[in-house]
Amino acid sequence: MNDLSQFSRSQMERFQRHFSLDGFGIEAQAKLLNSRVVVIGAGGLGAPILTYLAAAGVGTIDVIDHDVVDRSNLHRQVIHSESSIGEPKTASAAAVMRGLHPEVVIHEHRAPITAANALELIAEADIVVDGSDNFATRYVVADACEIADKPMVSGSILRFAGQVSLFWAGHGPAYRDLYPEAPDAGEVPTCAQAGVLGVLPGVIGSIMATETIKFLTGIGETLLGRVLIYDALNASFREIGLHPDPERVPVTSIGADVAGLGGFSADAPAAAAAPNASAPATEPATEPATEPATESATGQSEPEPAAEPAAVDDLDFNPFTGDPKLDDELTPKQLRELLEAGAIGGIVDVREPWEHQMGTIEGAVNIPLGDLWHDDAGVSGLDDVTGKPVVLYCKIGVRSRQALEVLRQRHPEAELRNLIGGYELYKQL
Repeated sequence: MNDLSQFSRSQMERFQRHFSLDGFGIEAQAKLLNSRVVVIGAGGLGAPILTYLAAAGVGTIDVIDHDVVDRSNLHRQVIHSESSIGEPKTASAAAVMRGLHPEVVIHEHRAPITAANALELIAEADIVVDGSDNFATRYVVADACEIADKPMVSGSILRFAGQVSLFWAGHGPAYRDLYPEAPDAGEVPTCAQAGVLGVLPGVIGSIMATETIKFLTGIGETLLGRVLIYDALNASFREIGLHPDPERVPVTSIGADVAGLGGFSADAPAAAAAPNASAPATEPATEPATEPATESATGQSEPEPAAEPAAVDDLDFNPFTGDPKLDDELTPKQLRELLEAGAIGGIVDVREPWEHQMGTIEGAVNIPLGDLWHDDAGVSGLDDVTGKPVVLYCKIGVRSRQALEVLRQRHPEAELRNLIGGYELYKQL
């Protein structure tokens, strides 16, 4: 198709370098305009993916992310800024995307993609781009794509390296041909635990956007059947071939082996759900003319704080995750009362050392979760016969819950407690 009539005047001006590009032209640009892409994650990888797909002229983009912008995101998630701290990432990203291509149609989904909603969320997609940051989400997305016969561009990053590939079951290898089984919880560190070079997601995410554009327009040779690996320290790329495993049983259920691995950005507050969050994934998109791109889902210019100090005293749920308070959890108020009474056997901060140095609970010993998996010798109070509990905490209570379960398996008789809301909630009291 080489008809310019489907482009507005501003689009014709915006995409003129594509129009004049030999091997691309008006026909390829029209394919982008008529395409729908589902992008999982508006974080490090999502930033360049969403920026370049919107700027390139993709007509409809679904953005799936339940997180909010935090200052610690900004060294790598360059679609966000200081002014968007506290906003849902989908809203912050959508504002930038509309600034690059005002005509783009954006569907914001401020909830995690799960086994229950994955097929619905990707149903209308021409291609799915997975920029999530954890194995649980990757396997859910990959399984849904295999069942729905959807191509999936997948990328991952850690420390100084990253990799990209295109998976499409029935046409080439699928994600489970490369990674048949999910790793055990804690086996592979997250970026929060191991760190990541800030520019790395820019490199990997840009390649992911390139592969998406190539697939949608039919140009070049995609990474289907190939895994591209980048080492930033050596400034080197290498490639490995990948073929479908003829012995692998096709996927028939979604994420059956990832229970307990957690969702993406587990140690971050959840974004406010959009007013129509329970509607089908094909709900009408939020148009810039009817809702300012920088508004939160509640229609307020600034989202409500995740937890007000006045509400800390008597909580029956974790305000950052929405999970109900369990019998083996303490509120910040309860912990302070036990500390004042001298009724604590020990306190363990399972955050990373740099987090511990930024603020901690008095008397806490710092043993990062990754270290705790291998050795708990530094945890005092596990054999306390007086019944004084050992309290574990992290940023918002997610990593410490994992640590508690590890210790409980090794020391079933120990009195263990998890601090609900973690240090973020504790410091508000």
